[in-house]
Amino acid sequence: MTRIELRQISNFILKKVSLEIPSYKTYVLIGPNGAGKTTILKVIAGLVNYRGNVLFDGRPVDDLPPWKRNVGYVPQSNALFPHMTVEENILFGLKVKGVDENSARKIVKEYMEIADITHLKNRYPLTLSGGEQKKVAIIRALVNDPKILLLDEPFTGLHYDTRIQLVEVLRNIKKQYNKTVILVTHDLDEALELGDYYGILVNGRILYSGNKYGFLNSVNKYLGYVNALECNVEKCMSELGLCKVSCSKIPLIVPWEGDLDNINRKLIVSVQADKLIVYRVEEQCPSINCIQGEVYSISKLQNDLQVIKVNTDLDVTLNIISSCKVSVGEKVFVNIPLKYIRTYVLKENRGRRP
Repeated sequence: MTRIELRQISNFILKKVSLEIPSYKTYVLIGPNGAGKTTILKVIAGLVNYRGNVLFDGRPVDDLPPWKRNVGYVPQSNALFPHMTVEENILFGLKVKGVDENSARKIVKEYMEIADITHLKNRYPLTLSGGEQKKVAIIRALVNDPKILLLDEPFTGLHYDTRIQLVEVLRNIKKQYNKTVILVTHDLDEALELGDYYGILVNGRILYSGNKYGFLNSVNKYLGYVNALECNVEKCMSELGLCKVSCSKIPLIVPWEGDLDNINRKLIVSVQADKLIVYRVEEQCPSINCIQGEVYSISKLQNDLQVIKVNTDLDVTLNIISSCKVSVGEKVFVNIPLKYIRTYVLKENRGRRP
């Protein structure tokens, strides 16, 4: 088992970060760009200086160099050796550890089969697609049998179909090898697809750490670029691929094509803040997914954009990123366009905080 603890970690960006990450779980750390997510991974891997303590299974590792922490780290850049083939890249770490040739190739073959990249073994990194490179980087980290796998924005820049394939690879790896995984992202969809537990990091501080239910209740409060709502299914129109749901009493029409018989009639609805549209009360708001509320805060961004927080008449906070000129206290309508809504199954097992 490998339980990770961070105690009062501080450095040039992190501010007294304390976390406890359970063994064999996928912990998703989400937050905006520049929040310090990558730095936390580098702290755990021993790649940056810090104050405070990192413990694996209760034992401090602060004095251990990166190569003795038994951590697999996959950076955003993948860091593959361009002059080596795929097979040579993956073999490299095993050779450094002194594993004999036959045993090393057997291990590499097993992992390449899991990721479905055996046919790429004689290719060079620069001839691979982004998704293929990412698979190679993950497998290269795993063949050394690390206790912990650290993934930094593993889906960035990938095509949707490739992303789905990589998600499945990660699920298979987690199922077969029982790794403790920490995945960094700023994307709510990725977090909900893969996470067991969650942390929200903003400006170097952990604002939430716990299970999915608490995470969903914290997203709209702390992450101004996204919205997440827990919804009860009221009626499904399977022939249209739609459902009518109630999200904290907000009625919405959402896309859903799955079978709802065995999922306890609950869904998570998510939508990026820049996809919501603000209408003044005198303007014509679409008849579907239009919600009335009041602007209660505005935060300026770049390029005339601003984060507009609207408290609806049903006491739900929505985040909108827009250049629309509104004022605090102004009554508005908010439209949630159907085509930008993502839906997920929400299981009833609420779990415990780590």
